[in-house]
Amino acid sequence: MLRLYRTALFILPLLASVAFSGPKIEFDTKTFNCGTVIEGKTDKLNAVFVVKNTGDALLKLDGVRPGCGCTVVKYDTLVLPGKTAKIESQVNIAGYRSGPISKFITVTSNATNESSVRLTIEATVQAVIAVSESFLSLDASYLKVPRTIYLTSKKTDLKVSDVTFKSKDNSKSPTWRSNLPLSIKHIWTPTDSIKIDGSRVFKLGVFMPNIENSISGDFIIKTNHPEKPEITLQGVVNK
Repeated sequence: MLRLYRTALFILPLLASVAFSGPKIEFDTKTFNCGTVIEGKTDKLNAVFVVKNTGDALLKLDGVRPGCGCTVVKYDTLVLPGKTAKIESQVNIAGYRSGPISKFITVTSNATNESSVRLTIEATVQAVIAVSESFLSLDASYLKVPRTIYLTSKKTDLKVSDVTFKSKDNSKSPTWRSNLPLSIKHIWTPTDSIKIDGSRVFKLGVFMPNIENSISGDFIIKTNHPEKPEITLQGVVNK
């Protein structure tokens, strides 16, 4: 009799823990991929995560915190057992250049299985015109032989009409002179290289200008692309 009593004392809490497992959280996905967006055409990414309470008690979302100020969220704080809710998020990508994007949201709750979960929003920004360099430096070695950079675009007849350099360092030049763009001699060459997405690769050769002092500033590349008539590259011209 005593043995049966002890066994009952052991089994009853176990049965109680099984019968009342508490709230549990599940997601349809923890990574929402927004795919590829075109630079300048999309300012915001929208991602929706579906939350399900697979437990037997009320699920409370204590916090849904974006990893940066460019992401805002909207969500329901309570999810009944067996029910679902949505976490709606929006990421501001205005001004983002080409490349992958990853933004994070941390969800904390009273779930017994995962009290803290990190959600990920992914996307890839595709440039209207992709440039092989993000910073351009010219020196005396490019007086006769051009420095080559590569431009890639789906506009197969892309052309560059002009390249100039605008100084940001006015300390060694008169004001009237420093505000004038410096003309950069260049060579434009289409290539036969076509990427998988149909984009064509072009070569732009730029020469070192004749200057008195080293200056830093922006290279301004003018094109015939209606959506990207001008490309700005930070750089330096070293005497």
